Amino acid sequence: MNQAEQQRLLAILEYWHKIEFFIPFDLNQITEVEDPSTVRLLHREQLAQWSPHSFMQLPVASDREIDGFSLFLGVFDKAEIGKMLPAGTAESIAEAEKTELSGRSCFARVSLNALGEPQFDQVSVSTLPWALGRPRTADMAGLNLDAWSDSQLALQDSLRNFAAARTPATVTDEAGHVASPLSGMEIAALAHLFIDWAHFQPSSAQPLAVLEIRTRKKRPPKEALLPGVEAVQNRVLDFGDPVEPSVDILNSFYLDDLEQIIRALRGGKVPATLAAYLTPLAQAERIDLYSPAGRQALAAMLNPANMHRGHWLEDASYAMSLMQQFAIHGARTGLADRGIFSVNGPPGTGKTTLLRELFADNIVRRASVLACLDRAADAFIGKVAVAFEGVRDPITIARLRPELTGFEMVVASSNNAAVENISADLPKPKQLGKEWARTRYLDSVARRVAADGNGANRLLAEEETPWGMISCALGNSSNRRRFVSNFYDDDWDKSTPRKTPNAQNIRQWLTSYQGVGFAQAAREFRETEHVVEKALAEQAQYAALWQAVGTCSEQEFLQASVATLQAAEVEMEAANAALASAMAQQDTLLASKKELLEEERVVALTEPGFFARLFRTAPARAYKEAVLANAEAQRQAARDVSAIKLLLKGELEPRCERARNSLHVALRTQQSREREWDDSTEMLRRARLRFPTIAAPATLQELDGDDLQLKGLWHEPALARLRSRLFAKALALHEAWLAEVARKGGPGFGGNLLAVSKLLKNKRAYDQSHIAMVWQSLFMVVPVVSTTFASFARQFQGMGAESLGWLFIDEAGQAVPQAAVGSLWRARRAVVVGDPLQIEPVFTVPPRLVHGLSALSEHTQDGSYAPSNVSVQTLADKANRYGALVGASGPQPLWIGSPLRVHRRCVEPMFSLANAIAYEGKMVYGLGDTTPPAASRGLTRGPSRWIDAAAAVSYKQVVPLQLDFVLEVLLKLYRRDGKLPSLYLITPFKAVRNELRKRIVELDWDRRLGYGKAPTPRELRLWAGQMVGTVHTFQGKEQGVVMLILGADDSTAGAAQWAASTPNLLNVALTRAQHYVYIVGNPLVWGQLPHFAPACAQLAHTGMHEFLAEMG
Repeated sequence: MNQAEQQRLLAILEYWHKIEFFIPFDLNQITEVEDPSTVRLLHREQLAQWSPHSFMQLPVASDREIDGFSLFLGVFDKAEIGKMLPAGTAESIAEAEKTELSGRSCFARVSLNALGEPQFDQVSVSTLPWALGRPRTADMAGLNLDAWSDSQLALQDSLRNFAAARTPATVTDEAGHVASPLSGMEIAALAHLFIDWAHFQPSSAQPLAVLEIRTRKKRPPKEALLPGVEAVQNRVLDFGDPVEPSVDILNSFYLDDLEQIIRALRGGKVPATLAAYLTPLAQAERIDLYSPAGRQALAAMLNPANMHRGHWLEDASYAMSLMQQFAIHGARTGLADRGIFSVNGPPGTGKTTLLRELFADNIVRRASVLACLDRAADAFIGKVAVAFEGVRDPITIARLRPELTGFEMVVASSNNAAVENISADLPKPKQLGKEWARTRYLDSVARRVAADGNGANRLLAEEETPWGMISCALGNSSNRRRFVSNFYDDDWDKSTPRKTPNAQNIRQWLTSYQGVGFAQAAREFRETEHVVEKALAEQAQYAALWQAVGTCSEQEFLQASVATLQAAEVEMEAANAALASAMAQQDTLLASKKELLEEERVVALTEPGFFARLFRTAPARAYKEAVLANAEAQRQAARDVSAIKLLLKGELEPRCERARNSLHVALRTQQSREREWDDSTEMLRRARLRFPTIAAPATLQELDGDDLQLKGLWHEPALARLRSRLFAKALALHEAWLAEVARKGGPGFGGNLLAVSKLLKNKRAYDQSHIAMVWQSLFMVVPVVSTTFASFARQFQGMGAESLGWLFIDEAGQAVPQAAVGSLWRARRAVVVGDPLQIEPVFTVPPRLVHGLSALSEHTQDGSYAPSNVSVQTLADKANRYGALVGASGPQPLWIGSPLRVHRRCVEPMFSLANAIAYEGKMVYGLGDTTPPAASRGLTRGPSRWIDAAAAVSYKQVVPLQLDFVLEVLLKLYRRDGKLPSLYLITPFKAVRNELRKRIVELDWDRRLGYGKAPTPRELRLWAGQMVGTVHTFQGKEQGVVMLILGADDSTAGAAQWAASTPNLLNVALTRAQHYVYIVGNPLVWGQLPHFAPACAQLAHTGMHEFLAEMG
């Protein structure tokens, strides 16, 4: 990496670092909760009345007890960020809809224990007020890493001084615990400490602080431990270290990682995967998979020689689509060592199926290493003592061989539901094909984890009962603790009967294991692997034959050799002609030379006498001239003869020899190619008989056809079954290995599992080099873990560059680009899956501020790294060699990485509409029937509809008449079904969302339905929160019926034009609907706009009254 490239990468990371300073912490998520009794807004006058005893006097439910408090200090309105916006600029519609700058934020959060004592080692501070308090300069020089680091140290000093200067009152609770809670004056002083530190004074209209009350289920007295209730000055850690104030980040999940990576980059270190993410490929390096060159690349990549050995436990008859196959092969071969590979996966195109295959293959590849070991214990190369903070004795762990590492698999996303769906769905029985339904992997442990109910246990339904511990959802601290309490500990409430049978933690599983031994499992794996390799070699030979002779005619196959032969014949003829001409010329020259010799003899006979020569008479002069002329002519003739001989020997004769040899070679090559054609076509005929279920296309153009796109290439049920069996054997081998190395008296892997339990409980290893070893131990047992980007840095704290083998990013089109930096820095290989044509990332910093920060560097000024413009997906796509250019004829062509094309979610008309407006008709319909299934139920008996609703807005984009119509629809559905419907109500605009939610809750349901028949206010609030929203609310979700409420009128046509400016918004709304979509809007406002015009033209139209009458 040269200095210029280092500066470019630094400019991008420092730009994102500056932006993260302005991310507001959302205090509304604390204050706007279902149970308001858990939150107290503390204004100045209330703090004046607050005594140290007030914490113990707070009421809680009789079956619960206070577990602690979170104190949020220095409350201010997020709109304060407007002070940083460029003067004279106005908020655009796009900015208003894409950013959320309403609501409260704060300066800091301080944790308090159950008696109200501050825990200054658990302080989180927001960078936003600090950034707002920096001096305003054109280059924003005060917003940099070093200034922030210095401010953190200054804040720690202030907190240390505050703690030292406290003279707290002593309080004793009912159990006799002595504590020193904060007083109201101290709370106010703490708030002002943060305000002074940031040099930013918020409005006095807001509360000075917010107190969140944390409760837990009341425990029996013997378990009711209150750790750390003694005075903070006296509190020490297990090793005697005094508690020091520590400050982490409240508002940004990515600042810490960005800081760490910037420092590493300043030292000249950047991992290849992160560098690739930040470096777009040149146009010349790309291969468009929709082009002829792309079809060649498809055929080459799909050769069975590239096929992954491990196949998910799927029914052998199920074939992946062609582009799924390509993406898997492309990721597998392209990421052999390190790098990044992106996949464009629109909704319903099988992204999870694709990821499952890569998971299975990595497990098989690791099993191949295990199977080569003589003994299970040979997996280790020594032992290491790991010391954890708060754990008195070091834990001895066995260190894995390097060959067994690099297979760690982490699924990450900004979308919490997306990552949990993958990790929670993989263990479910529906993920297994029928012929593999009996396959198990640590299934009793998986049942224990799945049956968790906050320390209790629940009865799992059949469809929930997991087949194996293939994955787990980690992420935030509570998720990690919940997992380890079930995976390793024995924390189930003993007071309730166990509802889930055969549920064990990993230690119980180890003592009860009765499966095959390691040696037998390794032998069975190797035998199956050998059969798979042999079968793949046969298919690879078939594929090679097909590529050679299966996609061309004999004439096309022989074209090159025939052309070579013809060229050789032409050259032979030309060489012979040139030789003959030269030899004829030589004969002429020799004859001429002979004539000159005769001429010389004749001239000599005419020699004049002595006196004639003496006096130079005319005859003498003539004689002399004749002699000289003859001599010169003979010399020239000799030269000409020598030249022609030289030409013959040095050029023409060798040319003829070469031509003869070339003709001979060309003739033999032609004969060889003819035999090769005959032999290959015969071998291909036999291969087709050998593999009758494989339909290899006659031309590469057929790769674009719907049939091959649906069925894929080189799928053969027998081989698919073999590869799934290999995966099953790999799981069995991992089980057998674990049972042997983790048992008592074994080589010590039990210590690794204990270390895992400590790490997941937030115990930090003193030596950070040990952390990767502990994580590697978990991945040997649970191959796939998931986390959100927000939790990634905390979860993998202490993990350095390239410390994880594989990173899989899901829903990457909805993640801001800086979100993935920390995870990509830690990963050797990254597979990025998403769809930039779905909704763009939600970003809370105004685009005007983002663009202002972009302008600070020549490397970012064009906006190509602006979070308001790009996503993780779009940057990863730019780094992918394989992809497609969409919208080439439009103003902003978009390069997408390896596209998936077969859609298996929505029926018509949603599929065709989304395909036309967003995917240029490239999607292939993958469902058997184009109509909704018989069991589905629309709002009426008719098809999907455009409901004409033209009226004026009341404010912004809200059309009251449209909302009245929606409420009538809900009332009719409630009367029909007796419950609130499974119906998404989607709108482009926040104002419409807010008003519709409000009206649903405030509607007099009792009057309209009859008292006692209506839903409760709580049910209405929950339903409206889940079912009503902008498109961002429903990203990654699906529902049978969707209603899109457009809003807007002629006076707000600009808002409609913004919503129609890209296909994303309508595309998301359409692809949420599995069976029916209803669009409510004014066709005169929306019907001619880009992307909405096809929907308006193709959907049947009806009026609101007619539609309600049709509902009955």
